[in-house]
Amino acid sequence: MAGMRKPVLVIVLAAVVVAVAAGFVFVKFSGGPQAKAGECVALANRNGDHADVTGAGCGTDVKFKVGKVLADGTSSCPAGDDDYVQVVPNAGSGKLCLLPNLAEGVCYRPADDEDSWIKVECKGEETVKVTKVFASAGDDAACPDGEDVASIVYAEPPTTYCLTLVQRSTGEPSGT
Repeated sequence: MAGMRKPVLVIVLAAVVVAVAAGFVFVKFSGGPQAKAGECVALANRNGDHADVTGAGCGTDVKFKVGKVLADGTSSCPAGDDDYVQVVPNAGSGKLCLLPNLAEGVCYRPADDEDSWIKVECKGEETVKVTKVFASAGDDAACPDGEDVASIVYAEPPTTYCLTLVQRSTGEPSGT
């Protein structure tokens, strides 16, 4: 009986080595773990709806936050008042529904080359200031009233951005 322990131990150790190697290969070549809802991400090498997606801290210079992760690349992002940026990661599978990562009190303008916002000084005609961020969808009624005020609403995660135009097209500062 003692002579049988050594072959069994060798077989068990070999199985463990094979399982670890298979796990490494799966993670290495499947794109690894995908971004999760609520995480901020950076996009690179964007080609249509495909891009390299990397995790990033949610600082004011990071443009996107993951709203929802869809297992299928042909599924649709949640319907809502505003459109998500839809990205299929070059590595991995599925689709990411991205919303802008806007911070309260910071000014932005639409980016020229992609569906996002860029952080800028609080001046200029296309510049808006984020006056309030609500962690609920449909709270645009809680945004201040006025002709220079707008809202952006996302269903998942429930997010409402209240925006105020910094300068009217006539060159006049707005009521910010």
